[in-house]
Amino acid sequence: MRRLTIRRAILGTSTTLLLAGLPQPLLAQTPAEAPPPTASNQAETGVLGDIIVTAQKREQKLQDVGISITALSGDALAKLNLTNMQQIGQQVPGLQLQTFTPVFTAFNLRGVSQNNFQDNLEAPVAVYVNDVYVASMNAIGQQMFDMERVEVLRGPQGTLFGRNATGGLIHYITRTADQDELNGYAEGTLAEFDTYSMEGAVGGALGSGIRARIAGRWEKSDGYVKAGFNPILDRQATGRTSHGANGYALRGALQADLGESTVVDLIASYSKDHDVPTGQYTVRFAEFDPNTGLGINPSPPITGDVHRHASDENPFFNREVFSLTGKVTTALSDNVDLTYIGNYLDMDKFYEEDAGGGLFFFPFQTFNKYKQWSQELRLSGHSERFRWQVGAYYLNMDFDGGFTVAGEALTGDPDGLFVASTVLDSKNWSVFGQAEYDLTPQLTAIAGLRWSQDDKHIRFRELGFNLTGIPDGTVLFDFADQIAANPQFAGRDRIDYGDVAARAQLNYKPNDDLLVFASFNRGIKGGNWSPSPSVDLANFRHKNEVLYSYELGFKSTLRPGVRLNATAFYYDYKDYQAFSLTGLQPQVANSDATVKGGEIELFANPVKNLDLALGASFLDSEVDFVPAVFPGTGTVNAHMPQAPDFSLNWLLRYGFDLAPGQLALQVDGRYNTSQFLEGTNSQVSFQDKYAVVNASVSFTSADKRWQLTGWVKNLTNKDYLLYNLDLGLVGFVEQVYAPPRQFGGTVRVSF
Repeated sequence: MRRLTIRRAILGTSTTLLLAGLPQPLLAQTPAEAPPPTASNQAETGVLGDIIVTAQKREQKLQDVGISITALSGDALAKLNLTNMQQIGQQVPGLQLQTFTPVFTAFNLRGVSQNNFQDNLEAPVAVYVNDVYVASMNAIGQQMFDMERVEVLRGPQGTLFGRNATGGLIHYITRTADQDELNGYAEGTLAEFDTYSMEGAVGGALGSGIRARIAGRWEKSDGYVKAGFNPILDRQATGRTSHGANGYALRGALQADLGESTVVDLIASYSKDHDVPTGQYTVRFAEFDPNTGLGINPSPPITGDVHRHASDENPFFNREVFSLTGKVTTALSDNVDLTYIGNYLDMDKFYEEDAGGGLFFFPFQTFNKYKQWSQELRLSGHSERFRWQVGAYYLNMDFDGGFTVAGEALTGDPDGLFVASTVLDSKNWSVFGQAEYDLTPQLTAIAGLRWSQDDKHIRFRELGFNLTGIPDGTVLFDFADQIAANPQFAGRDRIDYGDVAARAQLNYKPNDDLLVFASFNRGIKGGNWSPSPSVDLANFRHKNEVLYSYELGFKSTLRPGVRLNATAFYYDYKDYQAFSLTGLQPQVANSDATVKGGEIELFANPVKNLDLALGASFLDSEVDFVPAVFPGTGTVNAHMPQAPDFSLNWLLRYGFDLAPGQLALQVDGRYNTSQFLEGTNSQVSFQDKYAVVNASVSFTSADKRWQLTGWVKNLTNKDYLLYNLDLGLVGFVEQVYAPPRQFGGTVRVSF
């Protein structure tokens, strides 16, 4: 039976309350022995199922974990029609998204983010896929299919999860080869913007103790930003439609039982995006503030429509990502387990955009060859009153990338070309431990520490080509040479940083239906560089940041089918890494900051077939100083970017039982108050309050073998920003808006 316990730990359903009460018991498991009836476990054995989480890397009921968690089951993701890793913020309180292309993803959690678009940086909201940290923000926004769940943990998680989980983490968990019986599904979607997709999976036993699963997805979309009238050239623009898709992804999983106490999992995945239409902007004219250089008084879009561009270019991106993960879980005894996780990830990316926006010729390209290797070894154990984990982690990252700038407006030569290259070697190792001790049957103390060591080295230089009077390949800027010529900056091309992440917490559980928790966390994130020849040597490297987090919350089951959770927090940031364009160059600077707020989540299944979900987030943020365009100027007491004071998400679903099956109607959406999309809080980056509403109607057969769904996204056709780049100093601003209203339909067959 020990093998079954391990398999349950691997497959533990880390699902929060959100959408857990959908009409089918999505995550139901049959307890071996029914506990005494309480409001909590009555709900769990009903529609909500027996909810198990692994947010602390071990099996626990969600209501027993003193962390602010939201998660979406695979079935919930399908019902919300979420098919890309970027889309999950729709139903997660406190989570926002910034993106100017599907190849770059910046998540913002409780106001904490890294909005710099340079590829060498890492985000303070860590992203994991199947227990593996994915460091590159270029490798995140991929297709999402055959999912088990997605977990979002708010607040610093550095003790157990480690690297760069300062603001929290997002964990994508795919379905594994865990079932002996043959099973699978096939699904097809047709939607506006010439959008097509197909996906499917099949799995089952290959023999005694060996199971396999293979899954895949293909998608194609022309995009939703079309060419419009270019008033500068006084004619219709000829560039391609943008912000589409064209790619496929494959994933294979193998699981084997080695004896009665060991389980081995292997997961290999490959995705390819080719000639994806992207890289076009909505452009507005803007004045600039003579005191700061920031944009003010933006005009309407020059094409007259936020979903039309003025470009004659045909930009695109290509990307290939390969990942191989191995996991071994073994029981050393009845109360001690050993877990090993190893991963290799390889990504090649090429991206091109029209950075001139149709105003002038400025093709901007980025390229990135990225590899990472990671290893984690973890021991865990438990006794009647004591639970513990200790482990070690190693990560090696190789980044070889850069960017090109062309066009007379930037190079001074019609055929001129600047090529900047960055080579970044990064190694990280850490050791960690966390323990829980029951002081009384109701009161538990938790403590954790992690020592993390970063060793990094950067090489950056810029070369010129097709420049008048300059031989091709001439080195125009070399960071190493600049350091050698300026001894006061010696060592600025290296980072040797070690620090401690810490956790201290008290859980009080007076009964099975209520948990009250108070916690302190110290989150850490290492420094990095802003590689550009125009950034001052003094600002080329930015320091590490430290976040002190204080949280107080509760989790309650009010009655069967009704749960209410809430958390309040206060963040004290030291050397927060704030992004801005200084001298029109992307740059990160350090400044202290504070954030305070909280989340409330209510989930109810008050009557049969009716499900309600409400989530709210409250934020009040302040950054001491964010540099502006003119060096030496900036914004004092700025709000963090993408940090609305209040946001609300909701879902209402009702199912009608019919003789041949069930008809379900669903409405869901999100509301945000006003916010700034850039840390400078410039006028042109202001996004007013808005609400997005989605709706669907679906019919599921009585045997649940097939389902038909009609859906609409952004029902009210609301315009709102996903990205803003303030170039007011040169007279304009570039923006990317979210998709307009889109109708579609999906057919799914399961077996």
